Amino acid sequence: MFNKKRKLDTIKSEHLFYFIFLFLFSLVLFFSFSIRSYNLKNNLQKLSENAITLNYLENILNNNVFYNKKNEIIKNSLIKNTKNTFDKKYFQDINIIAKAYVVYDVNNDKIIYSKNENKVLPLASLTKVSSTITMLHIASSTEKIIIKKELMNKGDFLDIGLFENQEWEMQELLKFALVYSSNSAIDIIAKTITNKNSTEDFIKEMNDYIKKIGYKNFTFNSVSGLDYGNLIGGTGNAIEYAKLFANSYKLIPEILTYTTNSKINIESAENKIYNVSNTNKAASKVVGLLASKTGYTDAAGGNLAIIVDIGLNRRVVIVVLGSTISGRFIDVNTLYNATLKSLVNN
Repeated sequence: MFNKKRKLDTIKSEHLFYFIFLFLFSLVLFFSFSIRSYNLKNNLQKLSENAITLNYLENILNNNVFYNKKNEIIKNSLIKNTKNTFDKKYFQDINIIAKAYVVYDVNNDKIIYSKNENKVLPLASLTKVSSTITMLHIASSTEKIIIKKELMNKGDFLDIGLFENQEWEMQELLKFALVYSSNSAIDIIAKTITNKNSTEDFIKEMNDYIKKIGYKNFTFNSVSGLDYGNLIGGTGNAIEYAKLFANSYKLIPEILTYTTNSKINIESAENKIYNVSNTNKAASKVVGLLASKTGYTDAAGGNLAIIVDIGLNRRVVIVVLGSTISGRFIDVNTLYNATLKSLVNN
């Protein structure tokens, strides 16, 4: 009797084992099928996305169109027709704080929209772009620059990341100077490459060079654009600065490209400086940005210049002079949006 009961228990155990085995096997099959289905769905989605991307590119290259945020095709008139592509009515109701501004079509050498574009105003640190192209005109981009406090102008201080006897290649220090808008860096470079204890020789060289390459309405009294007492660091007008900025991008794209990021990494001979902040905090948010430069002094107010590619190498420069420290970003954004609307809806 005992053996019979034991045998029944053994049979029940075997049945339970088989039941558990079948249950676990079913679970494995279910999850395996689910994973394969998910992978298949994911792969199909990726293929679909790639197909859409290829379709976008094909349309852009062959059919001259681009897409809005809803993925709706919009006719891109700027690619085939490079004349009369901007409708000025989109600028008529805009509110701009700046005393002077210009939206300049580089490809056609035409003003899209402007106000007081010929009025001469303080440039502040926009001057540093002129300093940079002059420095690279008279010295090698790889020239060694040693940071020395004695080479700074009286009353100035070393900007964050710079320290005594630090060694740089000039092109790397120029990236730092433009992105961080460093007065100390740009002054030290000027005195080093002219082998002088003052910036006077370099400033004369800069004024002569900028006029030589075709820009007659600039006057520079400091390398950085910083004002010293009643002496304004640099003056010019919006339209000529727009043209100079566009030309500077042709001359030094490898340096101005660094001004398109809100933060950058730059390497000196001894160490890396991480996350150097751009004085243009909104740089990374501007679609198609090729270059930017900020400027601010009490005399100048807020200045900002940007170069944007609004479609297949169609470059536009926007310059605002005499705005406020925060208003300059709002002004440029307003002009940028009006430019896109005037183009898309034309």
